[in-house]
Amino acid sequence: MRALAAVASLKAADAALALHSTALKAAGITAETPMYRRLNSAVARADANPHLPDRYRDPRDITDDQHTD
Repeated sequence: MRALAAVASLKAADAALALHSTALKAAGITAETPMYRRLNSAVARADANPHLPDRYRDPRDITDDQHTD
Protein backbone atom coordinates (compact mmCIF):
# COMPACT_ATOMS: atom_id res chain seq x y z
CA MET A 1 0.00 0.00 0.00
CA ARG A 2 2.87 2.38 0.77
CA ALA A 3 4.38 1.68 -2.62
CA LEU A 4 1.12 2.65 -4.33
CA ALA A 5 0.99 5.91 -2.39
CA ALA A 6 4.63 6.62 -3.26
CA VAL A 7 4.00 5.99 -6.96
CA ALA A 8 0.87 8.17 -6.92
CA SER A 9 2.78 10.96 -5.20
CA LEU A 10 5.59 10.81 -7.76
CA LYS A 11 3.18 10.76 -10.70
CA ALA A 12 1.17 13.71 -9.33
CA ALA A 13 4.28 15.78 -8.65
CA ASP A 14 5.76 14.96 -12.06
CA ALA A 15 2.50 15.80 -13.84
CA ALA A 16 2.23 19.14 -12.02
CA LEU A 17 5.81 20.00 -12.93
CA ALA A 18 5.26 19.04 -16.58
CA LEU A 19 2.08 21.11 -16.77
CA HIS A 20 3.75 24.13 -15.20
CA SER A 21 6.79 23.81 -17.46
CA THR A 22 4.55 23.63 -20.54
CA ALA A 23 2.66 26.74 -19.44
CA LEU A 24 5.91 28.62 -18.86
CA LYS A 25 7.22 27.66 -22.30
CA ALA A 26 3.93 28.69 -23.94
CA ALA A 27 4.15 32.06 -22.21
CA GLY A 28 7.73 32.47 -23.38
CA ILE A 29 9.15 32.45 -19.85
CA THR A 30 12.58 30.86 -19.75
CA ALA A 31 13.65 31.86 -16.23
CA GLU A 32 13.23 29.42 -13.35
CA THR A 33 10.30 30.60 -11.24
CA PRO A 34 9.66 30.01 -7.52
CA MET A 35 6.72 27.74 -8.44
CA TYR A 36 8.97 25.69 -10.73
CA ARG A 37 11.48 25.27 -7.91
CA ARG A 38 8.72 24.16 -5.50
CA LEU A 39 7.33 21.65 -7.98
CA ASN A 40 10.79 20.35 -8.83
CA SER A 41 11.47 19.94 -5.11
CA ALA A 42 8.22 17.99 -4.74
CA VAL A 43 9.34 15.61 -7.48
CA ALA A 44 12.71 15.17 -5.75
CA ARG A 45 11.02 14.44 -2.41
CA ALA A 46 8.67 11.92 -4.04
CA ASP A 47 11.62 10.26 -5.78
CA ALA A 48 13.49 10.00 -2.46
CA ASN A 49 10.61 8.10 -0.81
CA PRO A 50 12.04 4.76 0.37
CA HIS A 51 8.77 3.00 -0.52
CA LEU A 52 9.02 3.96 -4.19
CA PRO A 53 9.79 0.87 -6.32
CA ASP A 54 13.12 1.06 -8.16
CA ARG A 55 11.49 0.89 -11.58
CA TYR A 56 10.04 4.38 -11.01
CA ARG A 57 13.36 5.94 -10.06
CA ASP A 58 15.36 7.96 -12.54
CA PRO A 59 18.44 5.84 -13.42
CA ARG A 60 20.45 9.04 -13.94
CA ASP A 61 20.15 9.76 -10.20
CA ILE A 62 22.23 6.74 -9.18
CA THR A 63 25.47 7.88 -7.57
CA ASP A 64 28.79 6.17 -8.13
CA ASP A 65 28.73 4.48 -4.73
CA GLN A 66 25.43 2.80 -5.59
CA HIS A 67 26.77 1.09 -8.71
CA THR A 68 27.64 -2.55 -8.41
CA ASP A 69 30.47 -4.01 -10.41
